Amino acid sequence: MVIRIPYRVARIIVDDARAQVPNEACGLIAGDGKTIQSAIPLSNVASSKGSSFSLEPKEQLGALKRLDAENLVWMGVYHSHPNSAAIPSSADLEEVSDHGLLQLIVSLEKHKPELQLWRIGASGVMPLELIFETQSDARFDDATAPSQKQRAAIVAAAIISVILMLAISFTLLPPAPEITSFP
Repeated sequence: MVIRIPYRVARIIVDDARAQVPNEACGLIAGDGKTIQSAIPLSNVASSKGSSFSLEPKEQLGALKRLDAENLVWMGVYHSHPNSAAIPSSADLEEVSDHGLLQLIVSLEKHKPELQLWRIGASGVMPLELIFETQSDARFDDATAPSQKQRAAIVAAAIISVILMLAISFTLLPPAPEITSFP
């Protein structure tokens, strides 16, 4: 099974994981069943937050209502492993309550975060392929795209740079040899 995740959603999850260190971060993931379109960070209310997670029930209920209002399917949960790999721990395996939900684990063990998606079911633990979509959505593009004036300034700067480079090149050329006429 292949699941897609846009970069902006992965960024929400990684940012939450980093903000919660040394504790595990947790939240819900939702989408259309094939693409994770939303991540909702929730409070971790586990007694040992550094090595396990438990979603805050009232926040979870509110998040599920929000997903329903947005016509998104609850696909699973995410949580972080601040000091270990992105593989399910024994605690993760013991605490699975719904075998139909996916588990997205983000590891902060190394400098670069690692995200791995899992299906933990009665038949065992299966890694799933997670494809990161680098295409940004329109809201993100509008916020970061250069304005028309900025684009014009970039083009003008490029043209001026080319003209200056040509002018400098011509001034550095040796003088042309004299042309003598032949009788």
